[in-house]
Amino acid sequence: MIQTKREEWEQACSDYPELSPFTLLKLSMVRYGAVLSPNALSRLQDPFYSFGKAEPLASALKGGRRSFRCPGQFCCGMVPLYTLITGKGLKIPMTSSITRSGAFPAEGKRRTLEEVDFVPRPAFWEKDQPGNPHGGVSDVRAQKLILTAYQRCRFWEGGDQCHFCAFFTGGHSAGAVNCQDIYETVREAVREPGRFSEIYLSGGSDFGGDPPFETEVERYIQVLQAIGRNFSGRFPSQLMAPAYPKKQLKRIYDQTGVTSYCPNIEVWDENIFRHLCPGKEKWIGHKEWVRRTLDAVEIFGRGQVCTQVIGGVELAKPYGFSSLEEALESNFQACDFFARHGVSYLSVIWHPHKASRLGFQPVPPLEYLHSAGERDFTRSAGLWTGFYKRRL
Repeated sequence: MIQTKREEWEQACSDYPELSPFTLLKLSMVRYGAVLSPNALSRLQDPFYSFGKAEPLASALKGGRRSFRCPGQFCCGMVPLYTLITGKGLKIPMTSSITRSGAFPAEGKRRTLEEVDFVPRPAFWEKDQPGNPHGGVSDVRAQKLILTAYQRCRFWEGGDQCHFCAFFTGGHSAGAVNCQDIYETVREAVREPGRFSEIYLSGGSDFGGDPPFETEVERYIQVLQAIGRNFSGRFPSQLMAPAYPKKQLKRIYDQTGVTSYCPNIEVWDENIFRHLCPGKEKWIGHKEWVRRTLDAVEIFGRGQVCTQVIGGVELAKPYGFSSLEEALESNFQACDFFARHGVSYLSVIWHPHKASRLGFQPVPPLEYLHSAGERDFTRSAGLWTGFYKRRL
């Protein structure tokens, strides 16, 4: 029997009474996305909300023949979730319209389920300076300033891109960022009191240089130093980058004010990693990636290094696990392993995208997310509680 999204949500509320209906609604929105009514889309063109012509995965919002500016990250019950996922191939569970009060209610069969909102456009984007949307330097989440050092990924050059990735496919990538633009963007951003609590720096992979990734390491050092000109000492920040050898990573730490590091492994199972992350396998390899991640703890400290998996992509055809149990057990092993070594373990939900090599495939079922969230939290919380008790 084919269920509507509302029927699926109601069934989930019955199947998982220990979870609040609100939590299950958020899971549905994160998994499937949402579609904006014409009125809501028009309302989001207001300068308070509008960001750019395309969202990070290169999907423009269209209404008839007109292209609209995209909103930023959406919030459900004041909880920031993710950039709005739209586009063909995704099942849409609900519509976000607009009320007379200006709220955006998420609806199913014309019944309001919850009000959602969107992250407001930062004030510094209103100014005529390099950090505005046209400069392509920054993006924002609820309290996070996101900077991109290299708007290209060289893994795509030989067809070695991660199979689930659709970044930098919109044909507008500008390559390396200008450090002066970065400095001025951060300078303006920190003038908005209370808006940002962390600076997040990432970019596409660049294996150039001798040893490999040396060009990228030098670029990150220069960008982080440009950011640091706005601060004294270390500043709340995270570098999301490949797993570097200890020598390169220590240079980054010693020469900049960065405070945390995130080398995302993406897929824990070694065989699936080899198929889905061919560039990472070719230039670093699964075992070496893990070893370098643990080495990073010696430099940044326990709790200041994290790694991320793309939850659900280990089920993708044709290389993935054939059962939920296998997929979950693999990720539970990763959670245990990294937590025991002082590395924070994160899991983000896989969103299939037409521009990726995997294309559109079914998203992970709710049973997967419920089991993953419940068991990952229980295991990692227990491990970290023991760790902090030892430190105290």
